[in-house]
Amino acid sequence: MLDITTLMAVLALTTVTSVFGLLVASVLNRQVVAIRYWALGLGIIVCGVALQSVRAYLPLWISAVVITQGYFVLLWGTRCYRLNRSSRGFVPTMVIITLLQGTLFFILQESLRFSIIAHSAIVVLVAVLMILELWRMRLPQRALVWVWSAIWCMHGLLYLRRFLLYLFDPAYITASSFEAAEKVEALNYLEGIVFLYGFSLLCVILATRSLQEELKLQATRDPLTNLLNRRAFEEAALRQLAISRRAGEGVALLLMDLDKFKVINDAHGHSTGDEVLIAFAGHLSAQLRAQDLLCRFGGEEFVLLVPGADQASAEALAERIRSLWRKECFQTPQGELVTTVSIGYVCVNDGAEQGLYRLIDLADQALYEAKQQGRNCVRSWQVERLLSVAGV
Repeated sequence: MLDITTLMAVLALTTVTSVFGLLVASVLNRQVVAIRYWALGLGIIVCGVALQSVRAYLPLWISAVVITQGYFVLLWGTRCYRLNRSSRGFVPTMVIITLLQGTLFFILQESLRFSIIAHSAIVVLVAVLMILELWRMRLPQRALVWVWSAIWCMHGLLYLRRFLLYLFDPAYITASSFEAAEKVEALNYLEGIVFLYGFSLLCVILATRSLQEELKLQATRDPLTNLLNRRAFEEAALRQLAISRRAGEGVALLLMDLDKFKVINDAHGHSTGDEVLIAFAGHLSAQLRAQDLLCRFGGEEFVLLVPGADQASAEALAERIRSLWRKECFQTPQGELVTTVSIGYVCVNDGAEQGLYRLIDLADQALYEAKQQGRNCVRSWQVERLLSVAGV
């Protein structure tokens, strides 16, 4: 078996390779904040292992502080991944942890046994917290959860074994150097090499998954309002119409247009116009059920598909959207701005047979009637009414 110093050197080189890989991944995936913390954490660990390899010239407690600090940075990165953002308080938190660990290991520096017990306990604690963080993410790819858990569980169990051996086994209670406890230390360093490669690979996989989710979001969402874009809405709506047909339920489709939106842009600027669009998207989202489909159809037009709706419920929903929006007020440099919306809708029992584009066309005819009758009103598609409007 390789000696402890050689294993330390191999572990350090392994960590350097992992750090390099994560740094490349972080450059390619800048929106994944967590990967930078993972690279930093592994970088701190490699510094700690390097310091440990020169333990003859440097107090061992310093390298213990550095290595365990790297684990906490890895944990912080995983928390950021779960939150999908950079978490505040990184620097003060790490400073506090460093001071606490530094104090602990400085006090224990005369006892290799208790220093190793403390170090092992910290690693076990971080392993448990890592597993809990990942399970709290509720990733749809359950295989990732299990593999991540297995890697950290193996790592934690080996350090738990190390903890128990130094606590109870007479052969390790009296050990005064790593070489005197070579069997357990060599195994931990060998496992550390495998662990670092496995952990780094999982970090890259998780970063790639985040990138895929981001690309999927960009392909299906309107960048301004975060509503479904037209293509994604059409695909989802066609599926929903087929489901409604099998269930034998009616559907309603509402087409909404913000009144005189060009005037808003001309008088108050496009930034105010964007603010109005974002607010209206939020206003609509607050009125929806989980099964409803909402889309920014283009410009200032929005479309909403409501499964299971009848004429009365569709009318009530449209009127609620219109009346509540009328109460919204925006503060602009030119003064207060109040906007209105015109809504046309169609409610049918044979949505799948009619087809999505036919429903949109019918709702558009009703919307045209609402515009013709003064805006800020709701109109439903009815053959008789539209024929009378057309003068037939």
